[in-house]
Amino acid sequence: MRRILLLAAALTTFALVGIASAAKPAAVTISLARPTVVYGGSVKLSGTVSNHQTGELVTVLGRQSGTTAFTQVNVATTAAKGAWSYIASPVIQTSYEARWGAATSRMVDVKVRPRIRLSLQSRAANRGTFSVVVNGNRPFTGKRVLVQRLTTTGAVTVKSVKLDAASAATFSLRLPTHNARVRVVMSSSQAAPGYIGGYSNVWKSS
Repeated sequence: MRRILLLAAALTTFALVGIASAAKPAAVTISLARPTVVYGGSVKLSGTVSNHQTGELVTVLGRQSGTTAFTQVNVATTAAKGAWSYIASPVIQTSYEARWGAATSRMVDVKVRPRIRLSLQSRAANRGTFSVVVNGNRPFTGKRVLVQRLTTTGAVTVKSVKLDAASAATFSLRLPTHNARVRVVMSSSQAAPGYIGGYSNVWKSS
């Protein structure tokens, strides 16, 4: 009798575990390799589905800054252990989420910095003429960038420059004889909306 009771208890426990497992809702996760990219760059999105099976279809949805609805940007197929991934190339701040069947992941945000390119046009004596171009998915006409000289004690802002209709500007700058280092910075307030602050490459004197 005791053996029958133990067997019945074991079967009941097994059934309850099975019911609990079956009742567990389907889920899909999403994560970012990094939260920020420079315009023109890319970032890896990845996650898993809760059944850990290969061959499952995961829809990746995106919502760009300034829009209100998510739209499909990719369909990924799960690999081993239900893992999926997608290389996203957002051109402006974009929110992403993943959908698998009826399950939807949390939302993740990828922030985008404008791409800022600084180059020397000419140099005479202790002055240099530079050009700067700021690239994004929209123009930055009328926005301002800060010209900074990098020293051993930190960055020193020496000039504020206004961008033209081509999101570019030319400026001249007094330079030390040796070890001059210059960069251009755009603040988040000037880069907005849709972009966060960014900075150019560093120009170094030879």
